[in-house]
Amino acid sequence: MGTWGPGNFDDDTVADALSEITDELIAKISEVFADEDDDTELQPDEWGGAMVPAWLEILTDIGSAGRVGATFPSSSTLEGWQDRYIRVWDDYIDELEPDEDYRTDRRQVIVSTFERAVALAHEREA
Repeated sequence: MGTWGPGNFDDDTVADALSEITDELIAKISEVFADEDDDTELQPDEWGGAMVPAWLEILTDIGSAGRVGATFPSSSTLEGWQDRYIRVWDDYIDELEPDEDYRTDRRQVIVSTFERAVALAHEREA
């Protein structure tokens, strides 16, 4: 159709671009999880361990806006990512000797980020 309204996102070109952006975020997260035999990239002091929750939060913010073109992972994919990410975090975080308040608070933020994404995926699948 081209353009269907006056909003910044009411346009096929923008919807296509939003799809590219969300696809790229999903690909970045998927890449961190790609090696099922090596969790090193998921450790909290590694690039992927730091970026996965941030990328997921950005993706969830975009997905929750209901914009045309935004893609989102399935709930089963997200639940698998969540289980693995939190397992790795729990198994490794003490090696970094964090303050107990940080350890507790950061874990809750991570869990909340994944739970919000999983809930959105379930809504989109319904």
